[in-house]
Amino acid sequence: MEREEMPVDVLFVGAGPANLAGAIRLMNLINEHNEAVGEGRKEGEVYDEPMIAVLEKGSRVGAHQLSGAVLDPKALDELFPEWRTFDDFPVERFIERDEMVFLTNGGAMKAPWVPPEMNNMGKPIISLGRFCEWLAEKAEEMGVMIFPGFAGDQILWDGDTVIGVRTGDKGVGPDGQPRDNFEPGMDLTSPVTIIGEGPRGHLARQVIHKRKLDAGKNPMVYEIGCKEILELPAGSVKESFAVHGLGYPLDMKTFGGWFMYSMGGDKVCLGLLIALDAKDPNMDCHKELQKLKLHPYIKGVVGEGKVIKYGAKSVTIGGWGSVPKLSTDGAMLVGDSASFLNPFRVKGIHLSMKTGMLAAETAFQAMVSGDASDSTLKAYQAAVENSWVGKEMDHSKNFHANFEGGIISGMIKTGMQYLFGPGSSIKPFSADYAHMKQLKDFYKSGPQLEDKLEYDGKYIMRKLDSVFLSGTMHDEHQPAHLLIEDTEICATKCLEEFGNPCTKFCPAQVYNMVENEESGRLEMQVDFSNCVHCKTCDIRDPYQIIKWVPPQGGEGPEWGIM
Repeated sequence: MEREEMPVDVLFVGAGPANLAGAIRLMNLINEHNEAVGEGRKEGEVYDEPMIAVLEKGSRVGAHQLSGAVLDPKALDELFPEWRTFDDFPVERFIERDEMVFLTNGGAMKAPWVPPEMNNMGKPIISLGRFCEWLAEKAEEMGVMIFPGFAGDQILWDGDTVIGVRTGDKGVGPDGQPRDNFEPGMDLTSPVTIIGEGPRGHLARQVIHKRKLDAGKNPMVYEIGCKEILELPAGSVKESFAVHGLGYPLDMKTFGGWFMYSMGGDKVCLGLLIALDAKDPNMDCHKELQKLKLHPYIKGVVGEGKVIKYGAKSVTIGGWGSVPKLSTDGAMLVGDSASFLNPFRVKGIHLSMKTGMLAAETAFQAMVSGDASDSTLKAYQAAVENSWVGKEMDHSKNFHANFEGGIISGMIKTGMQYLFGPGSSIKPFSADYAHMKQLKDFYKSGPQLEDKLEYDGKYIMRKLDSVFLSGTMHDEHQPAHLLIEDTEICATKCLEEFGNPCTKFCPAQVYNMVENEESGRLEMQVDFSNCVHCKTCDIRDPYQIIKWVPPQGGEGPEWGIM
């Protein structure tokens, strides 16, 4: 098959905060270099029309971006020192009230003290989707080419060297054969490819696996986050606040927490995070979020609201111990694709941006020297380790491992490390899926009564109603992008041992056990059109037989303001 080939100087895969900040930083460096050469202050080649490209699988920049989000502006201050004076900066509010709250079954206890790392006073609350749109506009003004609607499908290799990315074909039928509207993917080739696809990146995984970049590292581990935006009656939200919480509806053995932030106008966002190493095979983040909204403390704030937007996403929480080797010949990893999130602060946007900027500085050196081998690109790893990113990540490196024995012991261990430092060693931990208990082991007293919720389609939402509010869309006349290696396991072993946990933990009701009319047994039905691209199934499935791959470019959720 003939494919169009497009050579570029540097290729960024994923239009998230890491790569958009990186593309802007790279253009700044090129412009500074050209000016210095033109004025005779420096020798070298002038890059008149540098080809800097960003690939994005969403229909537009921001469509697939979801976060809390309270922004630590540390990296933004470096990239745009004057951002606070920009009329077009997409801030929702600046925080005026900052609290931590522990919920019991029916009560709430406000923490008397907020640790400095969790102090958010004065920080901006943003919509990550709108923030990335803003960054993309700044990048395009500088000459960066952004291609939304193109999903990176394969890494292009020359031996062990990454030489670019092939985008996915469009117009392929369910049988894998081209349809009348078939469009072959194109090959974007580049001496330097910077991969920042977010958590559990499809291309990042290919590079990490082939080049063994995770050798000697802890596995990447994750939380699932479900988030809603609620619109309240006019005049309801009178101040800017950020509340972070622990406790109800989670038990004291399951790692996770919730957040509630005011947004622009009379909107409030509410989110729940649950670690994907949860032992309970029936863990259902979407359902727990609905229960959270019934708590008197939460209902007292947003109980008059109507849910207007929904999304779900995996969040990398392994910290420093999960960060792989960051470069190989021709490629670097940035942001969540390389586990750059501080689980103690529950923040990663600033870390992602800074890693993208440091990768851009290394990519520029590769452009100038003409050498994009790992002997040049490995300078990125050293730059990260020696920056404030390395310092922040090192301080929280054992945060997740501390909680393997439960919330109470985890808080004690974390408190001790906060006072005396984390030490020099990184504690090992195993992959999320390995922690799930079988039904007979977790529910030793027998089957549990299911929590009954009264769904009203306004405040308490069924999953399919929430999926509608995510705006997700997939052409059903294409191969499923959720691949199950052996559905016989679903109908037999998984049903018996775990009760098909994917039918619970999937926040979009993609997986359903449906009775076969001929045999009478329950069999797996994959409704992939519901998928919101959180990748929870790929991470948590106890048999590791589910694999997420990109659907056609331009499909999936339309989060926008999330």
